Amino acid sequence: MRMIKIDNKTFCLLVSALMFLLTFFAIAVSVRNDIFRDSMYMVRIVDLISLVFLTFLSGYLCFKDSRIGAMGYFTLFLFNLFIAVFFSALTGSVYGMPEHSRFIAVLTGIDYFFSMTFFLTLWLYQKRFLEETAVTRMVTVLISVGVIIYFAAILVNIFRPVLFLVTDGGIYSDDIEDYISILLDLFCLISLSVATLLSKLSRTRKLSFICCIFSPVLFSMLSLNLDILNKYVSVWGLATVVFMMPVCLMFFNVNDELEKDNLRYEKEQVQLQVSAMISQIQPHFLYNSLAVIEALCEEDPGLAARAISEFSEYLRENIDFADKSEPVSFSEELNHIKTYVWLEKLRFPNKLNIEFDINCTSFLVPALSVQPMVENAIKHGVCKKKDGGTVRIGSFETGEHYIVSIADDGTGFDAAVHEDNGRKHLGIENSRYRIREMVGGSLTIESTPGKGTKVTIRIPK
Repeated sequence: MRMIKIDNKTFCLLVSALMFLLTFFAIAVSVRNDIFRDSMYMVRIVDLISLVFLTFLSGYLCFKDSRIGAMGYFTLFLFNLFIAVFFSALTGSVYGMPEHSRFIAVLTGIDYFFSMTFFLTLWLYQKRFLEETAVTRMVTVLISVGVIIYFAAILVNIFRPVLFLVTDGGIYSDDIEDYISILLDLFCLISLSVATLLSKLSRTRKLSFICCIFSPVLFSMLSLNLDILNKYVSVWGLATVVFMMPVCLMFFNVNDELEKDNLRYEKEQVQLQVSAMISQIQPHFLYNSLAVIEALCEEDPGLAARAISEFSEYLRENIDFADKSEPVSFSEELNHIKTYVWLEKLRFPNKLNIEFDINCTSFLVPALSVQPMVENAIKHGVCKKKDGGTVRIGSFETGEHYIVSIADDGTGFDAAVHEDNGRKHLGIENSRYRIREMVGGSLTIESTPGKGTKVTIRIPK
């Protein structure tokens, strides 16, 4: 059976269309049931204004940047907020109608759940700007546990009211005090605030996060607390959504643009380093290759001619790769590697052995990201060993990844000392960075002194 593929633009269009339809449906139901029929009209107005605002904002952000990055997670938070407000609007549209009492209970339960997941989706966004520490991992676990507990409380509420009770008249009973929601709100609020204050963010960014952490809490309390609603303070809910939320969003937008500028600058700097590294051929390799070719001119003119051809091909490919900012096929990278190792074997015919085990080549890698790993295996592994050794270059695929491995049985090294010796390993770090940023992959190194080193590159399909 043939599967239908949907690109990001089409997906965004479908989601935005669905949100517009749901917003129109909520407005139509509220108008049909007389939005001004009782003193709760202000809550209904707040919900409908929020729906319209979130629909346009989420649609705009979805089309602007649909990637799962910082803005992608913020859009997810807005979708969460939209769903919660949508069910709140549906609840308000039939609130106080006895014939809909059971429907009101179901809608309220769903609204309560998505009001709690505010914190989880907000935290997923916030984590994009924080370093991975024990605190961030703990906050993730605590908030996730809080959401699970709340979901369990909503299920229990079906059989025994612990959060809310809808009377036969279609209104909330004053007999149920909802301490669980308040405690879990405070629990998540404190967790997020502590993680924000302990982070290395700037003061402006901390302020923006604190504002957005408190905003959904205030919104939830104003939307769900009967005492506040009965005293007609729900006008503050309107102020929160219409004024406070846009201010928070401006904070988010400014911070996101700053983050993108910083990331763009960092990428440009790394790309400059990479271009310099690619375009600059090590003088030792040039000298040694030319010296070998010079010797071959007298000993074996035919082999010398081939060596000149291979050497010129190697130079041409380096120049071509220096101008490429996009990934290349692994087959191109592999051809360049074969040219390089052929020249190296001319220098070390009895010391260097190369084995290839290539099972797949139909995937992309950054230009000159694998070749430096082969060069390290020869230069720092095999050639430092008295009797030489073997470098094995392989590729294969699993269900989720393409795997490239470069293994040698050379001198090896102590990984801990290698990382902490204060030297900058630009070749490895540049390859690791470009593999991560350009194809979403990873580069790991395993080494044992006296036994050899293995580099593994994983490229997700």
